Amino acid sequence: MDSDNAGGRRGRRGSQPTLRVCVTCRWQGLETLGEPDLRPGQHLHDLVVERARPDQRTRVQEIVCLTHCLNACNAVAMQRGKAPLLMTQMAPDEASADALLAMLDAYGESADGTVEDSDVPDAIPLARPLVPPRRTGRGDTE
Repeated sequence: MDSDNAGGRRGRRGSQPTLRVCVTCRWQGLETLGEPDLRPGQHLHDLVVERARPDQRTRVQEIVCLTHCLNACNAVAMQRGKAPLLMTQMAPDEASADALLAMLDAYGESADGTVEDSDVPDAIPLARPLVPPRRTGRGDTE
């Protein structure tokens, strides 16, 4: 029988949250940073990997284009059984990298992929589910 994963992560047995950072993102009109071939998104990804704990590092992945280009830099947290969480408008810096790693943990602790706005670090201006959470009752409206 399935049970919660170690560390409070919910979902199917063996399922852990992953963080996918868009490596093709540009940021505030910058095509590259410093090196001619270093896109801001790639720089953010590299910072996330560098600053990750060992248990997080294996769950950080590159993704090519989240098609949210006007709001870059972008990343998405994903886990089987949960709505993906899109995080946008981040700078390619250490504060954003640390914030993404904190969100990877917060997302993993959530039951459905929802992280309260008050728990989203300031370095992530916008975090929203890619798929709205399912309603439990019939005819629920807000």
